[in-house]
Amino acid sequence: MGWATKKSKRWELSQLKWTFMSILLFIPHIHPFVMMSQAAKSKVRSWYALAWVLLLGEIGLLYSFYAFWGSLSQGMLLTIGGFLSSYIVGNGLLLRQAKPYLQRLELGEVRPLGWIDSVGKQRRLELAQAAMETPQTFVSKLLYFKREINNRNIQQHIDSIVRLFHLLEKRDVQEAEKFLVRHGTVVNVLREYDELENTRLHNQVTLDSKLKLERVLAQAASAIEQDVTNMIKLRLLDVSAESEVYIQTLKNRDLLKD
Repeated sequence: MGWATKKSKRWELSQLKWTFMSILLFIPHIHPFVMMSQAAKSKVRSWYALAWVLLLGEIGLLYSFYAFWGSLSQGMLLTIGGFLSSYIVGNGLLLRQAKPYLQRLELGEVRPLGWIDSVGKQRRLELAQAAMETPQTFVSKLLYFKREINNRNIQQHIDSIVRLFHLLEKRDVQEAEKFLVRHGTVVNVLREYDELENTRLHNQVTLDSKLKLERVLAQAASAIEQDVTNMIKLRLLDVSAESEVYIQTLKNRDLLKD
């Protein structure tokens, strides 16, 4: 388990290699380009706009350095100070956004990412729409509790539910919305388990409660798998019936021999 996600630490470090490279490279400054790349991968507009601001600042400092080259003037000293400040601020921002960047990439492995204005605004929007569950918020909540809960069995149940839901969503969006109505309680169970973990109490009451919730999640994962299997069976029956009609039509038109 990594520092910011449930992926391995090696995976997290590999995703942040250009952040570390930017810190090591004082000359030239590459943090605006690193931020642009991360904004494009995680699809966060505010990071993309900030990267352009940093890049324009770097261009301005380069022009100032060229203008004051060869003179030890106040302008040159301010330019050097600006280069140092840009390096510190730019790389500080990269480190600050490292955790949400990794979490967006983790989410992107489960479902295609859509562009958002900012990570903070997206979280506030998801909280405001808590009563109106959507596929995006449902998966986001599951992955959130996967990061927060330390029980490996529950993490595996969450992986199974996310995989099945993603499969269902690709096949039929309307069925995915019905799925949320039937199985949305899973999020409440995970929230309750997370709260029990956060109490850090190890008495018999909390232990029994956690075991009960774990059994509920195991049963939910099994029921969801059966639910998705039944839907696939129904879809295959429809396709099979349609295929039989198609074959019979070809035979009736003498386009296919028995």
